[in-house]
Amino acid sequence: MKFITQISSIIGIFSLLINNTYAKSINPTSNVDKPKSKRDDNYYLIYVNNTLGEINLYSDSTNQKRQESFIFVESLINEINDLIVENKDTYRNPEKIDEIEESSKLQKRKDEDQELNTFNTSNLVYPISSIKERLVLYSYLSEKLVKKVKSLDNIVDIIPQRNFSFHEYYSKEDILNETHWKNLSVRENADLHLSLISQGKYDKQKIGKYDSNYYYPSTAGKDIDIVILDSSFNFNYFEFSNTDDRIVKCAANVSDGRPSIKDIENSCGHSTLYHGESVSDTAAGLKHGAASRANVYGVSVATKGAQFSDTDLLAGLQFIYEKLVRPHKTVINLSLGGKDIINSETHKQFDSVLSAIEEKGGIIVASAGNDGELIGKSSNSIFIPCELDSVICVGGITTSQKTSIENVYKIDQYSNYGPPVDVYAPFYVINEIIKENRIQKIEVPGTSFSSPLVAGLVATIMGENPNVKYTKEVILKKLRENGKSETISKNNQSGIIANNGKHIVYSSDGKYNGCGVYAGNRPCSPDDNNNSKDNSKDNSKDNTKDNSEGNDNKPIIRKDGRCGPNYGNAVCKSGQCCNSNGRCGTGLFDCFFDCLPKYGIRDNYVPLLGTNKERTKINFKKWKNTKYIISILLREITCCRLKILADKLDKFPSKKAILLKWVLRTICGFDARVAKAANIIEDDCSER
Repeated sequence: MKFITQISSIIGIFSLLINNTYAKSINPTSNVDKPKSKRDDNYYLIYVNNTLGEINLYSDSTNQKRQESFIFVESLINEINDLIVENKDTYRNPEKIDEIEESSKLQKRKDEDQELNTFNTSNLVYPISSIKERLVLYSYLSEKLVKKVKSLDNIVDIIPQRNFSFHEYYSKEDILNETHWKNLSVRENADLHLSLISQGKYDKQKIGKYDSNYYYPSTAGKDIDIVILDSSFNFNYFEFSNTDDRIVKCAANVSDGRPSIKDIENSCGHSTLYHGESVSDTAAGLKHGAASRANVYGVSVATKGAQFSDTDLLAGLQFIYEKLVRPHKTVINLSLGGKDIINSETHKQFDSVLSAIEEKGGIIVASAGNDGELIGKSSNSIFIPCELDSVICVGGITTSQKTSIENVYKIDQYSNYGPPVDVYAPFYVINEIIKENRIQKIEVPGTSFSSPLVAGLVATIMGENPNVKYTKEVILKKLRENGKSETISKNNQSGIIANNGKHIVYSSDGKYNGCGVYAGNRPCSPDDNNNSKDNSKDNSKDNTKDNSEGNDNKPIIRKDGRCGPNYGNAVCKSGQCCNSNGRCGTGLFDCFFDCLPKYGIRDNYVPLLGTNKERTKINFKKWKNTKYIISILLREITCCRLKILADKLDKFPSKKAILLKWVLRTICGFDARVAKAANIIEDDCSER
């Protein structure tokens, strides 16, 4: 069974890695507020047939007063006004009539020399539009009054006032379909650090203007606790003013290794760094934070310059472990770190307490550090807490206000990077904090702020799914799933960008050059090879039909590098893989995660099982050779060809291989075929 262990280890390495139209026009039924119930008093538009002709509403009335049309309108207004006064008792809220009259009188005093409307005899009913024979009056009526007014001569109809929304360049329906959120909230013109984590990569070749909105589930971290261990906190201002919807408080001050709960109302800790203030605003501020409805608990740790002592950190973590971890409902943010010797007592103690927090159901998020170094490769030192197994480690991408949008998708020069870093988020953030006794707006850099941004993002994921028992592994799987199409790399070290599940990229000016998720979710067809700029045309052709051969019996290769069934069954250029998001590439994430081999695959990854007949044969004489099997598995798994491998091995007899069978099923889910492949491998190993 030694060989099975080897194979399982190899596959285990990989298993760690796996874990309808754009900007729709206004729909009169969906973008218009529904009128109130008929039983309620309401504002109404009274449509009148004025056969005597058009009148001017905003001009000198001297020349109109003797016109028949003017006399008719004035008479009708007086009649409706009298009906309102006489039937005030029919209103559910009669006081409203008095309020309307009183507010109108006050307004008249302010603007007595600037009155524009010719008909100012009544504040309860007056004209708002008159074109030819069509006249519209505006009034506040009860249900019974509607019937009485409607019975008057020349009244065509009476309709409750309705509210129309602005034309939106994004589609709520498309976003909810992609993310599976219960409801959508949009923070318009949000900070760059927020807009970036709620959309895929911006490509100026496809998008007219960058979309600065922050899209997030309306639950926004509701009923999730974000616990922040940091320097100091002040929650007594507008960024945390929604305390009727959540808990925001200081939980303890830690100094000399002793937590204290004295003097911890709306602020705690004393530091000139204002580090904790910015961290908490990034995680959960109303305007600048990712999870604006999450509970926030600040644990202040005494600072010495810009440093924390291990004494206070361990004491603070112990307090959090005992008092603040609500199982599967708590995210702990640690925007701090430092190097230590591997297996030192300090290393072991931090590892122990953080592992205990994780086992209790807490999700720990920590910063990767700002040294611009490759971490996780040293044989004698370890970066704590980022490199610990119980922690989700966060690096930073370049997002300074001085950086152009298309250049933000790279690891920041000051961010640490490497295998321990699970996800990357904006390195620069905008905050508003109470600093030197006044609210100041600042831009701050560092993975110290990448981390709370991810902590807030994690809280929104957890808040949207309250029945899920979240663990670190479950959250990591979700982050990888959300970020697998948004990848970056540095010095051959790849990573994913934090994303909340929304990948559709919209153009705020409604202009697109292309189709698909990265171009406003516009429908694709084979004709999109030319990336037409005409966005008024409906390109929603049938993409379910196999058109991969095209009109000239040749595979379609799109100029924009898109591929797969959602892009006219286009294929990639030779040597490129087509990933599950319909993008051609040659990287690990393109050729490994859910790739679509039918539409593109790297030849050098599949030397044995390609489409060429000579390469589909397996050399069975070499099958018992360990290196040979490992090479096949590595190549096949890397190229998502495990199903093809299983199909090729059907001819072999099956026996037992419980462990490997489970691993293969977990990776690809091809139950029947993969089970046979698993059995074959164990058979050959047991015969050696």
